[in-house]
Amino acid sequence: MENQNISKRSEKKRSLLALDIGDVRIGTAISQNQIIATPLCTIQRRTTPADISAIVELIDEYEPIQIVVGLPLTWDDQISIQAQKIKDFSSLLATEAQAEIVFWDERRTTIQAQGIMITNKTRRKRKKQKVDQIAASLILEDYLQHLQMNGAN
Repeated sequence: MENQNISKRSEKKRSLLALDIGDVRIGTAISQNQIIATPLCTIQRRTTPADISAIVELIDEYEPIQIVVGLPLTWDDQISIQAQKIKDFSSLLATEAQAEIVFWDERRTTIQAQGIMITNKTRRKRKKQKVDQIAASLILEDYLQHLQMNGAN
């Protein structure tokens, strides 16, 4: 029984958490094996402390080694107004998180996520909840591919 706990702990230690931070919702995704990204949940934004608390709960549960935060750069690779808001929020999160925060280009992920939901015929009521989770998983998948291509795994 104890060996199973050790392997679960070491598996958690390899996990990555992704965040797609918006003004209304935060989509989340997890990769517990650094191979596959899975949509996790959507956090409805309330207040910054409440939002950070909700993310910290996920961090406590999954113990990620990195938090991959989607950063919406402009087409000429500049920091947009939204990207600056995300960086400011992430700075506050960093004071509470016990994991490294990595910013990752998220251009086009929401559009891709909406396309996936159309293809899968997701119902309208669920689209708002799911689009941010799927966008977070796309951010994480892209980051995982980068790690694999660069031998960082």
